[in-house]
Amino acid sequence: MGTLDAQPPHAMSRYTTVTEGAIEKCQQDLRAGRDMGRSIPGLDATEATLIAIESLAANALLHAPPELILVRPFGPLDDWSLAVLAEILFAFADQMKGKTGILEQQRPEVLERAWAALEQAIDSPTKSPMLWYEDIFFDVAQECRIKGDRRAIELLKRALAHNIRHNEGNNVDSLLPDLAETYLWLGELDQGLEILTALLHNDPANIWTYNLMAITFDRFGLVDVGLEATRRGLDVLEATGDPEDLRDQLLRSLDDLRESENRGREADVDSSVLADFRAALALELGAGLHRPLIPLCQELIPDLDRMPVKLPPQTPDLPSRTQRERHAGTGRKRSQSKARGRKGKKRR
Repeated sequence: MGTLDAQPPHAMSRYTTVTEGAIEKCQQDLRAGRDMGRSIPGLDATEATLIAIESLAANALLHAPPELILVRPFGPLDDWSLAVLAEILFAFADQMKGKTGILEQQRPEVLERAWAALEQAIDSPTKSPMLWYEDIFFDVAQECRIKGDRRAIELLKRALAHNIRHNEGNNVDSLLPDLAETYLWLGELDQGLEILTALLHNDPANIWTYNLMAITFDRFGLVDVGLEATRRGLDVLEATGDPEDLRDQLLRSLDDLRESENRGREADVDSSVLADFRAALALELGAGLHRPLIPLCQELIPDLDRMPVKLPPQTPDLPSRTQRERHAGTGRKRSQSKARGRKGKKRR
């Protein structure tokens, strides 16, 4: 993008799919009345126009009064503004950490409002071209999971459905293990182990599956099978090498599992599920089925096609020339988070 990187910063979010330079270019083209279909390679006119309009609206939040940020109902904010609002609220909560008195008492409310803003964003009917929703689904699911809320499972299923519909399933390989871990976290051991068994059958050489089991099974009381999985993971590294530099982590996990007193949950697992899981651990590395992950995902999650999925971006109403000129003079200050590229990152 060259010279665009020198432009003034815009309101941003950790969930962004676009750079500040791309935002600035779309805003410039909108103000000038140019063909928005030519703003950014790879973006159509609808997406570029939405980036301009939504970012202009979100920039106003950087100068909003505290009452609007902390108290007022969200109203009809678009998804990008909700993500930016959540970012501001998370920053407030970070500043309140360790404080005493009323600030300490109000911090949980600020965090709850941030999570509520993100939930409203993922529940809206249409997607914004500015957001990587899979990460929002994941983070909100994590928060639910910590609270023991089973909505975490549905949120991750929705993340998978969204990723398959809108991003060609490019994060199914990380979201499926996340779903398995969430089942285990919430005590649904059979379901979690069934997904991991299917992943092992599909690719017995995938070290990330063993890594997940090594670092989490202690928490779930699955120490015996955790030891088996960790040892198998180390065998995989011996056979395939260690390009991800995971050996030390697996060795530490092996020590932690040996010393753990949180044992015995294998007794709560259906005997056939446990037998299938152990058989999958023993597979030869070359015995993987290597099925495409999307059909595998659909098979493992029978209700996946019933998950609500956002509609594609819709052509927006264009602001008037007066509004564009007013936005053009709006000052900005840097937000706390950095933009990511358009392509979604893998969570590893």
